[in-house]
Amino acid sequence: MAAAAWTPPTTAPAAVTTVRRASAIAAAATKSTSSKIELWAEEEDIGPYMRFGAKKDKVINWYGGIMFAAPALFFGLFWYTAMTLVAAFCDATGVDPKRRVYDWTGRIWNWCVLHSTGNQPRVVSGLENRPKEGQAALICANHASWYDILLAGYTLPATFKFVSAAELAELPGVGKQLYGGKHVLIDRKSRKGQLRAFKESIKWLQQGVSVFAFPEGTRSRDGRLQRFKGGVFAMAIKTGVPVLPVSIVNAFAPYPPNALLPIRQAGDMEMHFHPMIESEGKTEAELEALVHAAIVSKLPPDHLPVAAADEPTATKEVVSASA
Repeated sequence: MAAAAWTPPTTAPAAVTTVRRASAIAAAATKSTSSKIELWAEEEDIGPYMRFGAKKDKVINWYGGIMFAAPALFFGLFWYTAMTLVAAFCDATGVDPKRRVYDWTGRIWNWCVLHSTGNQPRVVSGLENRPKEGQAALICANHASWYDILLAGYTLPATFKFVSAAELAELPGVGKQLYGGKHVLIDRKSRKGQLRAFKESIKWLQQGVSVFAFPEGTRSRDGRLQRFKGGVFAMAIKTGVPVLPVSIVNAFAPYPPNALLPIRQAGDMEMHFHPMIESEGKTEAELEALVHAAIVSKLPPDHLPVAAADEPTATKEVVSASA
């Protein structure tokens, strides 16, 4: 059966290639943090910007600070209010223990922000492969941008829980969504925290709720697929749920890791849902190789790992949803 594809109307500004970004990163590799940021900003032509963070290595330019932040904050007021009211009702009545309605407040915010800023994905394919409500699956995608989080909420209608880095819970709005939605928070510096996150993920899968994790463990710093870390595929094997590979394309350029907000409009992002891979009868290594191959199959050349890092490897670490 041919994969269903959805192509919403959007404008598509010219994309800045990863090759150009990589050259800027390489050229600045031996320079100070300040020089790296200046070189990168000039190479990317991001316009006026401000630096933030202890090392002044995070930036917000005019697009992120005005064009993206304004609608995000406007709709964020309604989102925050909705989360507060829904959480109070659920806590008082015990209704909706899986927090489906609560998580939908975040999906609505995603939709409003992406559409009002013209950043909705250009193509979403394989819609028939997405898990249905009550059907648990381990969802695994490549991770190069915080846009990946928004795209997941935008394209997946069934209830699922992110495996997210604990530090994200400190962000306004996002933190409230993660805590109130009972998503899985992982302290990557603590072995005990990793084990707790693993057990929480297993519990959700056993209850028929999908779990969304990024096998790379953190966002790519150059837009290319990184080596997979271990632990995530053990969740599928232990619970017997299938794995849903997802390829996310062109999210890095408009929202790179050193930007606190997007630096330009994204007109060519894509989300590809591959057929599910059954975990029964397979080892972690076999699952990892199959998922890796599926994700790679839809990535353009400038998203692919360099030859030396092309083979997936396993380490003793549970993965998180974002850096």
